Amino acid sequence: MKLCLDYTAYFAVRGLFWILGLAPQRARVAMFSTLFQLVFSLIPKIRRTIVKNLAIAFPDTSLEWKRSLIRKNATEMGRLLADTIRLSSLDSRWVHEHVQIPILDRFVAAHTNGKGVLVATGHLGSFELLGHSIGLMGHPLAAIARKFKSPRLDRWWTGLREATGNRIIDRKGAFKEMIRTIESGTSVAVLFDQNVKINHAVFVDWLGKPAATTRSLALAAIKTEAPIFVASIRYVGDDRYVVDAVECDFSKLWRDVALTDDDRIRIITDEISHKYCDMIRRFPEGWFWLHRRWKTRPSEDSEKVY
Repeated sequence: MKLCLDYTAYFAVRGLFWILGLAPQRARVAMFSTLFQLVFSLIPKIRRTIVKNLAIAFPDTSLEWKRSLIRKNATEMGRLLADTIRLSSLDSRWVHEHVQIPILDRFVAAHTNGKGVLVATGHLGSFELLGHSIGLMGHPLAAIARKFKSPRLDRWWTGLREATGNRIIDRKGAFKEMIRTIESGTSVAVLFDQNVKINHAVFVDWLGKPAATTRSLALAAIKTEAPIFVASIRYVGDDRYVVDAVECDFSKLWRDVALTDDDRIRIITDEISHKYCDMIRRFPEGWFWLHRRWKTRPSEDSEKVY
């Protein structure tokens, strides 16, 4: 039975990618956008989550503004899927013509002392395209990702992600491999914008409300003293994208003996969260508003957000 399900999932996804790959990009975006609009409208739980999240993040905006943002969000979610479908057809020439990375030179220069760089990123814009583009520009990195339950599908999907020289680190037991990768000179990207369980969390401000945020990125920075870049990708029209990125300098933390590691974790996580939330505010239609970001609450907080 498991083998049958494995083959079914694999051929279903491969077939869908092949069929949709024949369509123009504009048609794919329109089709997936319509699909997300239906999902947002017809699944009450998802609709309630999005509305609640927008109320937390943008309490002073009008109802009409929020409705407009939800429509735009459906379009950008559709673009994410449409971009993912066409990844294998995008070459380095396309990336250099369509994806701008203003901070790329600084990112490359930050690879000093034989160490890699930590990249704090998340589900903002076409994040699969972000990693794909960096690899095609000649600066491959490793990314932490969860495996699919279907082994055959997982091998194919991992191969697609690694086709440009990038490497996928299995989320299970990822921390030690993340440290080894950075120490070996390869950069590591960490998706850090989703809710985590309380035993893995540090609570920092996220769009105006404390949110459970992974400690692993800050722990890796403390362990390796690697530079941290916060990065996301933003659609700017005409099939073009800009990578928004900023470097965080935490070198003073390593020398401050008055700080505990818990202090350092909170300072680092708070700073990268602040910078990433600024990127969300700049491109709000691009974020995963359907995710229950504030689900886990601090032990002293009895509020149930969702």
